[in-house]
Amino acid sequence: SPSFRGKQQSSSSSSLLQQPPHNDRTVDYLQHHSFPLHVTPQDSELMAHPGLQLTPHPDKIPPGVPRNITVPMFWSDAYAAYYAELMDENDNRNNNPPPSSIRHVLGYGQRLMTASQAASIGSFNDQGHETIYVSVASYRDYECTPTVTDLYERAQHPERVRVAVIDQAAAGDTPCLSHGPCDDNDPNPTTLCRYRRYIDYYHLDAQLAVGPVFARHLAHRMYRGEYFAMQVDSHVRFTQDWDSYLVQHWKNAKNEYAVLSTYLSDINGRIDPVTHQGTQPSRPIMCNSDFEGAGDNKHLRHGQQPEGVSMIQGQPTLQPFWAAGFSFARGHFVVNVPYDQYLPMIFQGEEISIGLRAFTYGYDFYAPQVGVVYHIYAAKDSTGKRNHVPMFWENSGIYSGAGLAAMKRLNTIIGLNKKDYPLDEWPHEEQEKYGRGTVRTTEKFYKTFGIHVKEQRIEHHLCRFVGRPMMKEFLPALREDRMGLDYDKITYEFKDPMPDNKPKVPKRKPGPDWGR
Repeated sequence: SPSFRGKQQSSSSSSLLQQPPHNDRTVDYLQHHSFPLHVTPQDSELMAHPGLQLTPHPDKIPPGVPRNITVPMFWSDAYAAYYAELMDENDNRNNNPPPSSIRHVLGYGQRLMTASQAASIGSFNDQGHETIYVSVASYRDYECTPTVTDLYERAQHPERVRVAVIDQAAAGDTPCLSHGPCDDNDPNPTTLCRYRRYIDYYHLDAQLAVGPVFARHLAHRMYRGEYFAMQVDSHVRFTQDWDSYLVQHWKNAKNEYAVLSTYLSDINGRIDPVTHQGTQPSRPIMCNSDFEGAGDNKHLRHGQQPEGVSMIQGQPTLQPFWAAGFSFARGHFVVNVPYDQYLPMIFQGEEISIGLRAFTYGYDFYAPQVGVVYHIYAAKDSTGKRNHVPMFWENSGIYSGAGLAAMKRLNTIIGLNKKDYPLDEWPHEEQEKYGRGTVRTTEKFYKTFGIHVKEQRIEHHLCRFVGRPMMKEFLPALREDRMGLDYDKITYEFKDPMPDNKPKVPKRKPGPDWGR
C-alpha cells in the first residue's frame, strides 16, 4: 500500500494540520510562518484507484491489488478555512460556512483572480525568499536520487526549495532518496541528509502505477502552499543557481499568469563539469503539434520542437503549448489546474489536457531564454540510450481498457472530441474540479492557433509565427495589472503560410521518459 515519508526530524516537529500558535488560522501565518509544510498520514484520504475503477476487465486484476489507496489531501482543501478572510464581500461570509476549497476564493476558473487574491498564494522562508515546490514523479528510475541530489547542490538558495517525490517502485528496486542513516552531529552530511527537512516522499507500489498523469496528480496533492511550483522528470540535471535564474526570469515576463515551460534538451555537452554553468545559449520552443492516433484514441500530440538561440533577450518568449517535463509557475497554477484524477494509462494527451485547461483559466505559456534543466536521454558517452529502465506499460494487462475510457474523458473535457460518446463509456466524476475554466474558451485557442477540431487537422508551419511575430502581436494584450493576456483583444487567427508544403513534424526523441 502507499506510504508517506515526510521530513525526517524528531517526532516533536509540527505536523501539517497541527494548531498554529495562538490559533492563528490566517493567510499571514501560512505565508510567513509555516514553511516548510509537509504531508503526513494525518492529512490524507482514501481514493478509489482510477485504473481499477475504469478497467472493463476486473477479472484481470491480480489478487491482493487494493481497490482503494491512501493519498494526500489537496492543500487547497485542507487549508480552505485559513482563506475565509479573503472571501469576497459579496459572498457575505458571516452568513456562509467557510469555503470548501481555496479554489473557490480564487474564482474556480469562472473569473480571473484579483491581484491580491493571487498574491495570497505563496509562502516565504525565514530569509524572506519566495519558496519553490518541485515535484518529481519517478517510475522505477535509478536516476531519481541523483536528480534530487543535483537539484539541491546546484540551487543558490536550497533552503527555499521543497521537493516531493512520487516513487513508483517494485520490490527489489532501490528507493528514490536512498541514503544511509543521517546524524545531526555529522559535520559533513550528505546532500540528502543536509536537506531532508525540505523533502517529502510518497511510495506507490509499481503495480499500482497507471502512467504520468496519475503520478503527477499525486504530486499536485503534495503541494503545500509554496510561492512557485516546478515540475521536472526524475532523470534531469541542473545548471548552477537554477533557482535564482528561474525566479528572476519569471518576473521578467511581468505576467502573474506566466508559465515557463519547454521540452528539455539532452544533457550531453550542455553543462560545464567544473563550473556547472550551461554551455549552450539555445533552448527549444513549443510550437509543433498535430493529431495522432485513430478512432476514439485520436489526440493532439506535440512533436519534437525546434531549438535555437532566442531572438527575445531579457525575457521569456510567448508560445502556444505547455510541456510536462519542465514547468515553472506561481503556486496557484497547480491549485487552479490540478492533474485529472481520472486519466489512467494516458501518456500522449497529458500536455494538451493541462495546457488547454490552463488556457481557459487565463494562463500564458513561455519558453525560457536559455535552458537551466537538461534531460538524460542517452548514455554519458553519447553512444546510445541510457541503461534500460522499466516503463509503466508493463502494467497494461492489469488495466486493460482503462486508457480508452480515459482518453474519451480527456478529449471531451477539452473539446477535442469529434463526436459525443455514450455516457457509460467514460467517467464523469468531478468535471468541475478537473475541467475547463470560463476566462477563455477552448474554441478561442483552437481558432487562434489553427487547430480544426471537426476536420481533425491543423494549420502547419506555426513555428514561423511563434517567437518575435507572436510577441509583437500578442504582448500588447497583456493587462495593465499584469493578470494575463486579454484574449478578447486578440483577433489573430493563424493560417498556414505555405499550405502546399506540408512539413513532416518530427516525433519527439524516444527516451527513457516515454511510458514513465
